[in-house]
Amino acid sequence: MSLLTTPAIVLGSIKLGEADKLVTFFTAKKGKLKGVAKGARRVKSRFGASLEPFTHCNLVVFEKPGDKLARVNQSDIVHSFQKLRENWGEIHLASHMAHLVQRMTPEGEQNLLVYRLLLEGLTFLERGADPELSTLLFVVRLVSFSGYQPRWDRCLKCHRPMGERIYFSPADGGTVCTQCAHGPLATISQGTLAFLRASQKMDYTVAHRLKPSPAMRSEIRTIFGQHMTYITGMPAPAWAAEAPSAPSRS
Repeated sequence: MSLLTTPAIVLGSIKLGEADKLVTFFTAKKGKLKGVAKGARRVKSRFGASLEPFTHCNLVVFEKPGDKLARVNQSDIVHSFQKLRENWGEIHLASHMAHLVQRMTPEGEQNLLVYRLLLEGLTFLERGADPELSTLLFVVRLVSFSGYQPRWDRCLKCHRPMGERIYFSPADGGTVCTQCAHGPLATISQGTLAFLRASQKMDYTVAHRLKPSPAMRSEIRTIFGQHMTYITGMPAPAWAAEAPSAPSRS
């Protein structure tokens, strides 16, 4: 049995037995990791609130070769992100960030880019700066950091530069031109394409200075919803149909 100590973010948990929890973390050292926290649901649990969703913690687990589940030995809160659990809008968006990380990442593979992105995404939601934009920028980067970056530079079928009318093909993983577009494909406006190209050249913080229009945001939700559905084989996440903004704090 080996000991692993790592920074981690709680993605979610489910009840296990009468007093335990099965917790899913995204860790800095080992990517997505699932562990059993014995007695975590007892009133006087030694874990306290450290296993609540979105919590940034320092995690200690024991791993046994051949076992898919680790044993959670210790979890110390670095930052609780408590404010994200105080209103529905922020819970909704933070939950989708955590859910998408669960869907888009394999277990046991380190991915520091995704770990840092999730931490930044939750931080921006907590600050309350354009939460819908924070979520869209998060999704665009998560797809890229998970190894599924779409191609925007030319038609992926005929390889010619794009014309005025552009379509997104989930099966091809990027843009196709009018001549090569077959079936019901989502269109991409020149403005949306310019936003995607620009935002991906910036770091997450700087990209928040961009101001995509409501129509552009809708296109991005549609495009990336279809892209993730094709990648995972699961229905588009709820944010692709509706992404409510969190209420501003008074």
